[in-house]
Parts: sequence; C-alpha cells; structure tokens
Amino acid sequence: MAIYETATKLANEIKSSKEYTQFKKYMQEVKKDPECEKLLTEYKLNQVKIQNFMVNDQKEQKRNSVKFESLKKKVFNNKKLSRYLNSEQQFTSMMAHINQILSQAVENDYK
Repeated sequence: MAIYETATKLANEIKSSKEYTQFKKYMQEVKKDPECEKLLTEYKLNQVKIQNFMVNDQKEQKRNSVKFESLKKKVFNNKKLSRYLNSEQQFTSMMAHINQILSQAVENDYK
C-alpha cells in the first residue's frame, strides 16, 4: 500500500511543480485564443507529418520543410504559443527525467 501512497504524493508534487503550473497556465491562454489554438494544431500536425516524411519519403520531406519553417516562424513569433511550447518542453523533460529515475530503480533486475 505504501507504494500507492508514494505514487499519489509524487502525482501531487508534479501537479504543484513550477513546470506543470506554467504549462497549464500557458495552455489555458492558448485555448482562450482560437487563432492561437488553430495555429498550434496546424504546427503540431505538420511537425508529425515532417517526422513521418523523414522516415518514409525524403523528397516529400524537403518540399514540406519550407512550408513547415514558415509555419514554425509564425508559431515562435507568437508570444502565447512560444511560451506554451517552451513550457510544454520543460514539463515533458521533467516527466522524462522522473520516468528515467523510476526505470533505473529496477533496470539492473532486467539484465
């Protein structure tokens, strides 16, 4: 039972963290602005598309890279979106580090 209590405490710590509270704040700002939300959706969809082209279709990737770079400039010149994406990256990085710590605790048992 103690492990679940510890997990619950960790979850509460994560929700109280600077990384999460900023991420949540900036996400709400973006959601309140339909134009920002639309641009963010377009950016994320194109980001995935470019990644898929890198693996599957080099010619198509080159064609879409120019469009994507233009879209990327729009996104990062938008203060709301830039703050949101930076906070998202910081939160994701924190979660990855936490996952790494948890995984390392049992890693040697799998070798």
